[in-house]
Amino acid sequence: MSDVVELTIPVRSDLLVLARLTAAALASRADFGIEDIEDLRLVVEELCLSVVGNETDGTIHLQYTREDGLITVGCSLSREGGSDGRTDGRADGEANAMSLRIIEALVDEYGENMVADRRQAWIRKRRSKVAS
Repeated sequence: MSDVVELTIPVRSDLLVLARLTAAALASRADFGIEDIEDLRLVVEELCLSVVGNETDGTIHLQYTREDGLITVGCSLSREGGSDGRTDGRADGEANAMSLRIIEALVDEYGENMVADRRQAWIRKRRSKVAS
């Protein structure tokens, strides 16, 4: 069985808690352990920050898919009133490099692609095997 949840929030750091809570709720329903849930919460925030970069206007679109021990999260940014000249919404310099290191350390797969002229980043995290 799989679940798909879509969340759209304004670009505001105080609303990223909604992205983290959604990830935690789906991971809990997929029987992820506490450590995996906490990793996923952190990764979802870093994923959003890597896509939003220095933008202060716009909307973050997230799509979560839960299926048999696997959570996939896609994130993209829509800007209000068109583009400001930046083409990818990516964070600059060290902040982006740090976000990417955190993401890659805590997930099974990470990728980026373009969807409808918008950069989308995505992660996949599998439930850890429980020791018998």
